Amino acid sequence: MSFLLYPSRERSVFPDGKPLLWQLGAYVAVFQRPEFGTTGALLARRVEEDGSEHGDVLIHQLPTSSALAQTSASVFHEEWRLATQLSHPNILRTLDTWLDTPPGTAGDAPRPLFFQLVTEYVPGETLSSVLAALDAKGTRLPVPMALWVAAQVAHGLHAAHEATDAQGQSLGVLHRDVAPAHVLLAYDGGVKLSGFALARTAVRLMSGPIFKHVGSQPPEAQRKGSGQVDRRADVYGLGVTLYEALTGVDPFRRSHDYDSLKAAMSGDAPPPSHHRPELPPTVDAVVMRAMAPKAEDRYATAADFARALEALRDAFAPGDGREELAAFLRDLFGEERIRARTHVPTLAELRARAAALETLEALPPASEQEPEAEDRAPPTPATRFVPHSRLLYLYGGFLLFIVAALVANVAKSRESFVAEVTEVARAGQARAMSCLRGAAGERVRVLLQLDGAGHAEAKVEGPLAGTVAGRCIEEALAGLTWPRKRGMPVTVEVALDGP
Repeated sequence: MSFLLYPSRERSVFPDGKPLLWQLGAYVAVFQRPEFGTTGALLARRVEEDGSEHGDVLIHQLPTSSALAQTSASVFHEEWRLATQLSHPNILRTLDTWLDTPPGTAGDAPRPLFFQLVTEYVPGETLSSVLAALDAKGTRLPVPMALWVAAQVAHGLHAAHEATDAQGQSLGVLHRDVAPAHVLLAYDGGVKLSGFALARTAVRLMSGPIFKHVGSQPPEAQRKGSGQVDRRADVYGLGVTLYEALTGVDPFRRSHDYDSLKAAMSGDAPPPSHHRPELPPTVDAVVMRAMAPKAEDRYATAADFARALEALRDAFAPGDGREELAAFLRDLFGEERIRARTHVPTLAELRARAAALETLEALPPASEQEPEAEDRAPPTPATRFVPHSRLLYLYGGFLLFIVAALVANVAKSRESFVAEVTEVARAGQARAMSCLRGAAGERVRVLLQLDGAGHAEAKVEGPLAGTVAGRCIEEALAGLTWPRKRGMPVTVEVALDGP
């Protein structure tokens, strides 16, 4: 298994862009939400057969390359059925799951299966998006707020760890991938954790690298042949997430994946105060305990971690964390984005918007549209708009012209330089010919290396190299006065009938 940095871990604030309007089962996908979790999500709306719309949801898709539908389906149902039984204010509620088998004929090559998990849609931002917006402004998440958010996530984790079925048997739920991309900060100040069962299902179904972040995986989960983890693994992931929320720094991010894995395995991370000096030792102690490489050194339960976080926050600034978070998100992202993500237009409005965008994209550039005769204004100098593709051609052609001119100039200079060197060699032909007595018609190649000061180093090539005659020719040519230019090596020929 390869613990690579998955794309959603890369901090970005994503706009909604053009409406998708994809039909997925009983749902119509509206916008992409790539910032959600390991695989991203789709904002969708359920549509009944009569065309009525019934609220917005998030669809999390997980592809698998397995061609054995029955085996994959059993894994899917085994892992994700647990998510539907979780209910807590700090857990994103799972509403539906289904297996989407792509259409195809018997002769087709095996096609990927898509497992769909549908959760409630709560308007808000992931912690990853919040950290990206703060990075852009060069600031940090307030310490009391970071502690309060982590405490809410800890409460959700503890509820999942303690969840039981109808018979009172423990469900044995672990998240296994607590990370900023799975922490949802609602615009109304709520905090919810998403992604339950997703990491485990991905490991079991997806071939090739598993795109997770090493920081969310404790050392005991990363050891080869291991995988035996308990609830303290999620405490570890939340500790790493809190570290990043406080400092804006991923504690184990290195330039190479192997180095990241090695750092996480050894717990090679400085305390948060290393990156944010105003943090007191009490914060360092709580965070580093949750991130301890050995499971027995961490908090035994997420509830214990939550109590420690709440005690720290009360020491900083007791208050209503929900109201403070709502006000903070409003100031950070602005009313326009919050309004757009809270009140999603109807499908009819979205289809009209998509059609308008397609029409706008199909229009020619404004400068190429001819105005009506009566509306035409007197011609005035203007800058003509040129499409990007044509600009690329123009720039490319200009660049090729410059390169061709340079090559031609270099070739011409080279040709002139060789002619000048050859003329000097011809002038010293008599001295070189004396070295070839008795060798009528003999032609010898000599490599000349000019130093730019009128001197040259000569080296005979071929059968005469190293012989007495060869050294004689080298001395004869080296004694000439050459052009005072430092040029490329020049090869001349010495013969009884001239070079």
